[in-house]
Amino acid sequence: MTTLLQLNGISRRFGGLTALHPIDLDVTAGSRHAVIGPNGAGKSTLLNLIAGTLRPTGGRITFAGRDITRLSPAARARHGIGRTWQHPAVCGRLAVAANLELALTHPSDRAARTVLRRRALHARVDELIDDAGLTGDATTRAGQLPYGLQRQLELAMALATRPRLLLLDEPSAGLDPDEISRLTHLISALDDDVTVLLVDHNLDLIWDLAHTVTVLHHGQHLATGNPEQIRSDTQVADAYLTTDRPNTARRRDAPAGPILLQVRDLRAGHDGAPVLAGVDVDIRQGEAVAVLGRNGTGKTTLLNTIAGLLPAHGGRVELLGHPTGRRPHQLARAGLAIVPQGRRLFGPLTVAEHLTAAHAVSRRVMPPPSPGDVWTIERILTLLPALAGRTRHQARQLSGGEQQMLALARALLTNPRLLILDEPSEGLAPAVIAELATILTDLTTGGLAVLIAEQNLALATAVAHRVIVLNSGHVAMRSTTHRLAAPEQLHRLHTLLGVAGPVGNTAQAGEDRLASVIPAEDVSPPGGLP
Repeated sequence: MTTLLQLNGISRRFGGLTALHPIDLDVTAGSRHAVIGPNGAGKSTLLNLIAGTLRPTGGRITFAGRDITRLSPAARARHGIGRTWQHPAVCGRLAVAANLELALTHPSDRAARTVLRRRALHARVDELIDDAGLTGDATTRAGQLPYGLQRQLELAMALATRPRLLLLDEPSAGLDPDEISRLTHLISALDDDVTVLLVDHNLDLIWDLAHTVTVLHHGQHLATGNPEQIRSDTQVADAYLTTDRPNTARRRDAPAGPILLQVRDLRAGHDGAPVLAGVDVDIRQGEAVAVLGRNGTGKTTLLNTIAGLLPAHGGRVELLGHPTGRRPHQLARAGLAIVPQGRRLFGPLTVAEHLTAAHAVSRRVMPPPSPGDVWTIERILTLLPALAGRTRHQARQLSGGEQQMLALARALLTNPRLLILDEPSEGLAPAVIAELATILTDLTTGGLAVLIAEQNLALATAVAHRVIVLNSGHVAMRSTTHRLAAPEQLHRLHTLLGVAGPVGNTAQAGEDRLASVIPAEDVSPPGGLP
């Protein structure tokens, strides 16, 4: 077997923080090599070093027998290294076809202007569109695609130039089960001359795809082997594989307090295209409601419309009994905070600067019901101790889990009464997801209302008192989480979420996943379900 990529003593420091200790790694040509580990293990740092977006502090990178340690990202791309990112890197204002043309055309390529070259370019674009399952969306602006299709477009762009090495950073993050099945099939179907190095927290995806798995922990190499060797390694199990899933042992009945948020017949969309077609939602003080559904069904549109980030085309939204036809900053002052998908932090600002800015905003927010509900920076750091030792670090230097905690901290410091979270588990390790579930459960116990859109069914059912499932912009299902495991409700949920799929996502697997977070005593008879 030929080694395509070789790392010799590669390392990276950020000031006094060592993100990646010296590591040696060989990636065989044609292999599917996965890198796993807890958040903060150095996985994305490793990919960035290989892609050239970060320069190593020490060590050497060899690709196809050539030292590329000092080459720019563009030069590495021309030598055959393609990549995707944790969040889809597409040009939102350009059409799908234009994004792919951009990926295929070098600015200095004058030949692209010839008729024959243009025909070949268009033929290649059409081929990529078909392979990516984007037929019918060629003229759609990338920013208008559902999240899952943006992921597929980004992967098509990475494959456009036929790379020899494809780097995938959290490719399944934010995808629904059906989309993960398609992703698994697409990667499995790649030619053997494409070597894949992927980072992902979806272990089912890793076990299905990877020939070799490397485990990192605290920036250090822990183990490398085939999937069976990694699953049976006790050190790996202690560090990563045996973390508990979110559980519902502390779940209680939905509170009977006053209605905090009331949504009636809400309609909204993008650039004239309707997305929501009459949605009703009620949330009471201290209640958590989860919005489920496949990508493209309107979950993010619903959350952003409630938060004032998108205009409503019709219907009514009331917060604390008052209409919310106001701008986002006015809603924030009224007690609404949102943790958006992708976190949207300011990369150059430190953790302390984020917290200080959010705390300053809190002075202009409606006072909380009691002084005990006031969030201070000290209280935040007690709740989220992972941030306490990172206050001087820039947001872009944090791991995915630490960034998510910072986004949550920023929202809580505005003293909200309603907290909205869009895909908070995206890119998080199992241990961090379990920690997030505990934190959100404690917050609702303290009286905070939570509205969460989430693909991770375990997290959603662990946190929520009730769930609503969207399909084509409508509420297709409502249920309490106590009753969600009733057989007919479970079958209906599987159908709406696409849990059953052609590649490793059977309905039985979905039942097993759901049973792991809904205790047997919570299963109620199907009669009288809402």
